[in-house]
Amino acid sequence: MPLAIDGKKATRYDYTFDLRELGLNPGDNVVYYFEILDNDGVNGRKSARTNLMTYAMPTEEELAEKIEQNEEQIKEDLEAALKESKEIQEDMKEMREQLLQEKELDWQDRKELERMLERHKELQEQIEEAQQLFEENQQNQEELSPQEQRIQEKQEQLQEMFEESLSEEMQELMKEIEELLQELEKDEALEMMEEMELSDEEMEMELDRMLDMYKQLELEQDMLETIDELEQLAEEQEQLAEETEEAEQQQEEMSEQERQDKQEKLQEKQEEISEKFEDIQEKMEDMEQKNEELQNPMEMGDFEEQSESIEQDMQDSQEQLEQQENSGASESQQKAGQKMKSMASMMQQQMQSQEMEQMEEDMKALRQLLENLVGLSFDQEDLIDDFGRADINTPRYVDLVQQQFKLKDDFRLIQDSLHALSKRVYQIESFVTEKVTEIRGNMRESVKELEERRVPQASEHQQRTMTNVNDLALMLSEVMNQMQQQMSGMMAGNQMCDNPNGQGQGKQGNTPSDKMSPGQQSINDGLQRMKNALEKGQGVSSKEYAQMAARQAALRNALRKKQAERQQQGDGIDPKLQELIDEMDKSEEDLVNKRLTNEMMTRQQEIMSRLLEHEKAERQQDQDERRKSDTARQREREFPPSLQEYLKQREAEIDMFKTVSPSLKPYYKYLVDEYFKSLRTEE
Repeated sequence: MPLAIDGKKATRYDYTFDLRELGLNPGDNVVYYFEILDNDGVNGRKSARTNLMTYAMPTEEELAEKIEQNEEQIKEDLEAALKESKEIQEDMKEMREQLLQEKELDWQDRKELERMLERHKELQEQIEEAQQLFEENQQNQEELSPQEQRIQEKQEQLQEMFEESLSEEMQELMKEIEELLQELEKDEALEMMEEMELSDEEMEMELDRMLDMYKQLELEQDMLETIDELEQLAEEQEQLAEETEEAEQQQEEMSEQERQDKQEKLQEKQEEISEKFEDIQEKMEDMEQKNEELQNPMEMGDFEEQSESIEQDMQDSQEQLEQQENSGASESQQKAGQKMKSMASMMQQQMQSQEMEQMEEDMKALRQLLENLVGLSFDQEDLIDDFGRADINTPRYVDLVQQQFKLKDDFRLIQDSLHALSKRVYQIESFVTEKVTEIRGNMRESVKELEERRVPQASEHQQRTMTNVNDLALMLSEVMNQMQQQMSGMMAGNQMCDNPNGQGQGKQGNTPSDKMSPGQQSINDGLQRMKNALEKGQGVSSKEYAQMAARQAALRNALRKKQAERQQQGDGIDPKLQELIDEMDKSEEDLVNKRLTNEMMTRQQEIMSRLLEHEKAERQQDQDERRKSDTARQREREFPPSLQEYLKQREAEIDMFKTVSPSLKPYYKYLVDEYFKSLRTEE
């Protein structure tokens, strides 16, 4: 690269090279140097070269060790920050009580405020250190292996929480207090300390949430890594079983020395696999310990018996290799590999089942929170009206103030429930905590104004409280929608995509009907198994009903898309297709209400038959262009324009309610039914 000459005796030159462009793997080394040549064209170019320098990529073991060290440090920093935040709040409260008893700020009070600000700065630095370690861990984990999408989403959410915990508002407030510290009067100091107290409470809640969510994320990552390691180790064990079997078959062709060398290599490989399995067992013990540290421990499952069985098979294979019984050793190795795969599969199922159960529980808690918030909003609205009609010098006014106190206490319970829920539901954003802080601040001010008999000022804070409560309810409603979508995806799996059968890649936005019948047959077979289980007296879980309902909903939605496409293309509504959609909707309702009757099973068979007929007709239509042309033109009776507009609006309303996910039922199903009943009454 040619360098520009500026005429000076010395020139500074900087060059940056991104080593990531080399695509280095863990454990790789790069040796590099820099060389410069002059431009002496007469005597020949002379060069100067730096010493050789080396950049070494950490090995997988070093990366894993560094990640583990950072994880422990992050937890220590968050725990220390949480403890310090609580202590600052307690000291702030004591200081406020002390100032209330004094006439004005003195030198000692100002010094105490300065120390409080310094403690806040140290707290911010501690959180920044934890954030840097968290970012470093993310990079190291990407070097080791790509993370699953849900893990990445949780990491991104934690990253946002770290950034928001270091909010500019808090830093500006600290800076403002620092600048005005020498000029602060008592009332101003109390007001600013009150703002700091609210900010500290918000920070404490966020730190507590971050700590618990980080522990959950750490445990979930460990579980996924353990499952992957088990699957890889199972592959190695089965591969070794094949090598052992080949060695048995080739014994006659090898010399005594070759057989001995081969046996030693097989024994060494088996020892390595056994050691790796011991490492996995130690990791599982660590996971159990981490799980116990959570506020809401997970059901980890007991795999001790399986582990012992795998160990026994590997030990048998080792002994058989030593005795040169390769045939038996291969069989033992094959058993160990299969049991490892089975163990990994059971861990995966246990993890998914636990996540589903937790999500169902969180959904119930979230619904209850929403109902409580809506009730609180209505109570606050009624209270505002009551204060507008009450005289401030009557006992009625005192009763109303007590009711406002009760609303404040009720919201405290809601806040505690929401905080507990936010530790488990990562979709709840940090701004929900900010909204909670605003509600608490307005409730506090409204009570203060009411005690001073300043009703207009109190009414303003009450209105803000009601508005913020409504906003919070909307935020949580959106969170619930996200959880419902995630839950539907988890229950239905590939059934929720455009191709409900889950075979191959369906067309975007246009699912061929001949891909649906296998999916419907799979649903019917599953329902038959559930019915057989019921007849034998074996229970069927709510999860199984929900899964079947979601799969049926996926097929119904795919048919509805086809119906909508026909209308857009001017083909009109296919009555037979609409009958199929309606029948599927009835089946969904039965599944949601856990009605698995003979009538429903008969309906499912009819759905299957009609679906096959529809697929056959579609295939014939694709082959016969004349038939396609005929069916594309349907004459419909024209309605007056005003009636057409009304029917269009009514159809849009009905379609909107029909597209509600089955996971919203039966509670919302009841509301929808009531709505349709009211429409029929009006007609």
